[in-house]
Amino acid sequence: MPHPQAGKLRGILTAINTPFHPDGRLALEYMPTLLDFQRAAGIDGVIVAGTNGEGTSLSVAERKQLLETVMAHRGDLLVVAGTGASAVTDALDLTLHAAEVGADAVLVLPPFFFKNPTDEGVAAYFRPLLEHVDIPLLLYNIPQYSAVRITDELMALLSDYPNLSGVKDSTGDWESSRHFIEHYAHLRIFTGSDRLLARSLRHKSAGGISGAANCFPEVIVAARTAWERGDEAGLDSAQRRIDALLDILHRYPPMATSKSVLAHRGLPRLSVRPPLVDLTPSQEEALLGELREAGFLPA
Repeated sequence: MPHPQAGKLRGILTAINTPFHPDGRLALEYMPTLLDFQRAAGIDGVIVAGTNGEGTSLSVAERKQLLETVMAHRGDLLVVAGTGASAVTDALDLTLHAAEVGADAVLVLPPFFFKNPTDEGVAAYFRPLLEHVDIPLLLYNIPQYSAVRITDELMALLSDYPNLSGVKDSTGDWESSRHFIEHYAHLRIFTGSDRLLARSLRHKSAGGISGAANCFPEVIVAARTAWERGDEAGLDSAQRRIDALLDILHRYPPMATSKSVLAHRGLPRLSVRPPLVDLTPSQEEALLGELREAGFLPA
């Protein structure tokens, strides 16, 4: 039986950027503004300290502080905490904290340093989280970053845990996402690829977890709105608009790109943390020029 809170996990969730000052310090005073921007666009919720939030570049203490700040200003947004870590003790600590502060769910990377672990080894990492914390848990399938794939064998090893509530599939491979949606219909399956959003919605996924929604949430929300209205032509149109946006954004470093765009949409100027670097002035000028030409920003 699924976790009783898992049913609320649906819609478009933004893998929200973490605000940093240019010197790398957390700029948590700007988080309420970022959340307001998302809420005003109709976003359903946020992922905290995920990939787009540079979660692996944060200490455990910083991740807790970040989540507490989001919880204090969440309003009606769903909040899913990224709690994966290389050390299972850190992952358990972060997952316990997420439950304590009232997060709606956690999104957990597999341990990502040792390559080619066995499914049993990866299951041994997830079991303490599933056994000791009463919160819906989503597995995070992003092997191009973690080098560890969420397999059917792993799913079978964890299938007896009611806290196992879903998967975020960020492979960008439609066959992978379709497999999760069709074979685990009792779970909440999210696509982590904006290019696959329309197809995922049509196949009755739980929704999408979006990086591009950081800077253009209204573009992503348009697909969900069309789907909810049963507007098939509108959904196709929204997906084409998303694809055109991604064609531009993906030519530049992702997290730095979102933060540069936000600074030109009336939000604070934010930085990334090493090993990432901010866009150069020439990169930013080129990016903004492309977005204006395509009609995503005013001329």
